[in-house]
Amino acid sequence: MKYLLSILLFSCSGQLFSQKLIKTDEEIINSLEQNLSYLASDRLEGRLMGSRGEKMAYEFIIDNFQSLGLSPKGNNGSYLQEFALNKLSFNKVNFTINKKSFELNLVGINPTNYYPLSGCNVGDYKGRTVWLGAGNDADYLNKKNLDDKILVFKLAEKDNPNNKISLEAKIDTAIALGAKGVVIINQNPNVLEPDFKPFFKANFYKIPVYFLSHLNKIDTLNFDNASITLNVDTITRTLTGHNVLAYLNNKATNTVVIGAHYDHLGYNELGGSTYRKTENEKPQIHNGADDNASGTAALIELAEVIKKAHLSKYNYLFIAFSGEEEGLLGSNYFCKHPTIDTTKINYMINMDMLGRLDTVKQTFAIDGVGTSPSWNTALANINIEGIKPKTSESGVGASDHTSFYNIGIPVLHFFTGTHYDYHKPSDDDNLINYKGELAVLKYIYNLIYNLDQEPKLVFTKTKDTHSSTGSTSFKVTLGIMPDYLYEGKGVKIDGVTEGRPAALAGLKRSDTLIKLGPDEVTDMQAYMKCLGKYNKGEKVKAIVERDGKQIEVEITF
Repeated sequence: MKYLLSILLFSCSGQLFSQKLIKTDEEIINSLEQNLSYLASDRLEGRLMGSRGEKMAYEFIIDNFQSLGLSPKGNNGSYLQEFALNKLSFNKVNFTINKKSFELNLVGINPTNYYPLSGCNVGDYKGRTVWLGAGNDADYLNKKNLDDKILVFKLAEKDNPNNKISLEAKIDTAIALGAKGVVIINQNPNVLEPDFKPFFKANFYKIPVYFLSHLNKIDTLNFDNASITLNVDTITRTLTGHNVLAYLNNKATNTVVIGAHYDHLGYNELGGSTYRKTENEKPQIHNGADDNASGTAALIELAEVIKKAHLSKYNYLFIAFSGEEEGLLGSNYFCKHPTIDTTKINYMINMDMLGRLDTVKQTFAIDGVGTSPSWNTALANINIEGIKPKTSESGVGASDHTSFYNIGIPVLHFFTGTHYDYHKPSDDDNLINYKGELAVLKYIYNLIYNLDQEPKLVFTKTKDTHSSTGSTSFKVTLGIMPDYLYEGKGVKIDGVTEGRPAALAGLKRSDTLIKLGPDEVTDMQAYMKCLGKYNKGEKVKAIVERDGKQIEVEITF
């Protein structure tokens, strides 16, 4: 954080402001790159809340805040504010067949013997087995009655032409036929194996489902009408997250909050990854360079330039949140246990994913402009050459500004758009557009600088829908990554997840979804309303535009 000082002047529409962004473009980019590349390095192992990587990240952020002379504003005179998340975790598994017993302590993220599938039921189950063998369609559907039986089948090879029913569908069918449990066996190291998730998810299977890896020595076991016992128990584990709070005290009445979350997915222990592995592999680190090392690096940078610009009408509270990926936990905790008077907060700026500005469109999103009547006027006075904002009104979205909006604070969320690497191990620092992030950072700084001379903003409520993220809960997923910055009619597809309904129906990146069932899909809001109508297993016709032509496909949820 030690740099030579210089004065950078840049213009806003209508007049010229001498705004002291006290570093050159090159210095800012070097600083962004240095800080972002550390936060997104493998050393930090994806910055999962409560992990060793999270600790390394918050220590790094604290070091930067301390070097600027910012005061701690966490708990007990520190920079940290702790909060807890209690999660059920798989503990021990016991599996017995014809008196041959296997037991495994589920410790770590990559058990190699056998494990329960995420979302299966827990407890003790005893019964006789029905052996399905390779489990192709004809054999499977002929098992008409599985009452009080435990179905056992081998995982079919991925290239087996008879394997037309997905693994999930086989489990669902077994439940419908009355099975009291399912055991899946893999004897081929080249066959794709499901991931183990150490933390217990809400039951979406009503029966226990166990997977035996190819690493087990099970070739000699007889699974036909065998006596079998399945047991799994859970234990509550507490994950402790840490917000980092630094304060620029100008002895003012009101305070501006500037925030960004610094946590990410780790090795995907808690889920959330959009990555689907194509071959057997160990869990991969999700470094989250764009999500949200980019926003965290911008937060550190803004703290420096605001401190050295001597903005004085307001105090400034800089918060690096953790637990965002698990449901806005850190920001929600702060708003319920604030370390300042929240009635004295002027507004909140949230920066989430600033690192992938499209080099062609040069468009970024600003959400929340409806949360104060002052926003549109303030934003109209800013023009950074080469980039343009796309605004939406709602203060609700899947990022930390929502927590502040919910307690009546004007908010803005800055965001450069989703991309193929979102929530994948490939979201690495080599893909960051640092020049684009610099431009957005200048835009944000101009806004903060101008508002430092303005009265406290008035809060207004907005509709509880959001053009980027939405707040609707769904029973089904299509498995697409929308292009949230698309301005045309329909929903532009920016990415398709393998194995999900969209991919299985043949949808591709750059398709535009314009109709789902009988409903027109005019925009993201219409898309979310449509999606909320469907249940798992339903089939629906959809129309997409591809290369100027309309194509009809059938989607099975």
